Amino acid sequence: MPERPADPNHTAPATTLRRVVVGRINQTWGLKGHVKVTPFTSNPERLTTGAQLYVAGKLTRVLESVSPQGYPIMQFAGYTTREAAEQLRDELIEIDEASLPELPVDEYYVDDLKGLTVVSSTGDEIGKLVEVLTTGANDVYVVRRDGQKDVLVPAIADILLEVDLEARRMTIEVIPGLLPD
Repeated sequence: MPERPADPNHTAPATTLRRVVVGRINQTWGLKGHVKVTPFTSNPERLTTGAQLYVAGKLTRVLESVSPQGYPIMQFAGYTTREAAEQLRDELIEIDEASLPELPVDEYYVDDLKGLTVVSSTGDEIGKLVEVLTTGANDVYVVRRDGQKDVLVPAIADILLEVDLEARRMTIEVIPGLLPD
């Protein structure tokens, strides 16, 4: 399932374009404005030289992007000194949601699933989907229940019946042993 982390502090109205977080700046690297970045995207092409990204909420261009030690080291237009880059510590790197590719039918971005109300096939509310765990065989949805243990729901066809993003609801088949007592 593709990752699409959203800014947890995002409160813009639905009519405005949403941005999707693709990385976070950790610290400066060197003297010429480079920064170490933690990527939050499965598409490394988003963090390449020449890419247009939002850094600290402002649209900017990537002047350089290299990975000499296994993680991205980037330099952004307007931040070409160590002092300027220091201002970017802990800032998010974002793209417009509209630039994300369309997914095939029955595939969803993780961010779209988080917060869905999970109900049984009989209409009983189970809880809210709070996390998606990526495992080797299939994803697993963590469903938080009020005053009870979380439920781990495997994302397989026998259990996952319907995802309705507009209604913010996921319907599952509750098989024996799925819900802890």
